[in-house]
Amino acid sequence: MRFSAGTVANAAAWAVIIGLIAVAFGFVAILGPFGLAVLGLLTLFICTQFQLHENTPTGGTEVFRAGMASHGSPEQRAAMLEDQRPALSALRLFRWCGIVLLVAGVAGFAWQQLR
Repeated sequence: MRFSAGTVANAAAWAVIIGLIAVAFGFVAILGPFGLAVLGLLTLFICTQFQLHENTPTGGTEVFRAGMASHGSPEQRAAMLEDQRPALSALRLFRWCGIVLLVAGVAGFAWQQLR
């Protein structure tokens, strides 16, 4: 039985979300609401780094070949984007998780300071 790329991406996304929840409980126990803000910033940073370096050659002649390579026909570009869609949708979900953690952490920290 073969799983589609979307099914695998969804399973990985749920596993990461469960991991984020567990880490969030730990951060709140240690740092209080400020820990949620730190975890949100860390999640946003990781998502940004992954998106920036996902298809980027890292060194050597690959850098020059990537710059000189033709990007192919519109059909080839559309097929390449369709292959990357499951990873991009999961990345978008993690980015929103980071934003929610950051907002909740800042709101909780502000509420704690005003109380």
